[in-house]
Amino acid sequence: MKCFFCLLGAWAASISIGYGQTPPQGGGSPAYPNGPSPQDKDTAKLFVDMAVLTLRDRLCDPNADVRDAAAAALHAMGPAAKIAAPALAQRLRDPDRYVRITASEALEHLGADAVPCVCQRLRDADPQVRELAARVLQKIGPEARAAVPALAEALADVDADVRLSALRALNDIGPPARTAIPSLAARLRDRDGYVRATAAHVLASMGPDAVPSLCTLLEDENPEVRAIAANTLREIAAAAAAMMPDSAR
Repeated sequence: MKCFFCLLGAWAASISIGYGQTPPQGGGSPAYPNGPSPQDKDTAKLFVDMAVLTLRDRLCDPNADVRDAAAAALHAMGPAAKIAAPALAQRLRDPDRYVRITASEALEHLGADAVPCVCQRLRDADPQVRELAARVLQKIGPEARAAVPALAEALADVDADVRLSALRALNDIGPPARTAIPSLAARLRDRDGYVRATAAHVLASMGPDAVPSLCTLLEDENPEVRAIAANTLREIAAAAAAMMPDSAR
């Protein structure tokens, strides 16, 4: 059954090139080596849409192997499977570990199309689901820029692992995450040492934009917070100095 679903996904992915995905250099898809005709494109789209809907329904199958196989097939289909993103996001809370992993990989492959659905799982009642959602957003990277507000909110999660995963996701999203600097700076007061250290690292990567928030923390009542803020400012200053021409140093 799993092999059948995977083959179905791979075939659907190959013919989906005919209706919108970029074909390989020098020809059409394996299904249409000479390039698809308009009729071929209509047929391909109909088949792919039907395959996605069928596989999406199998994500709720009572058998874990079938759910895993359906998620793997949707992963193989790539962007053509974007309408299954909400159902895949639901599988992040699947009772079976392997299904959760396969669903997360399929969502990562969907990129920005998966972000809204994955962000909803950042508010799941289960901290393991919230952590997995943050890790998916981390893997999506800069394409997950729309998730920055939700990740900034997740920095205040009661679970330290969720906070850590949210920090790492913001770090990998890069410059678009600068709007979360106030929330990042607040994590320098976190009760968990790993969270504090990771927040300092992410703030240092933000460069001069993080300076105002860090300067405010230099007045914090906690000496450890003041020390972390000072060290992070030192890292930012050192990185800025390294970029200056020798004549300006």
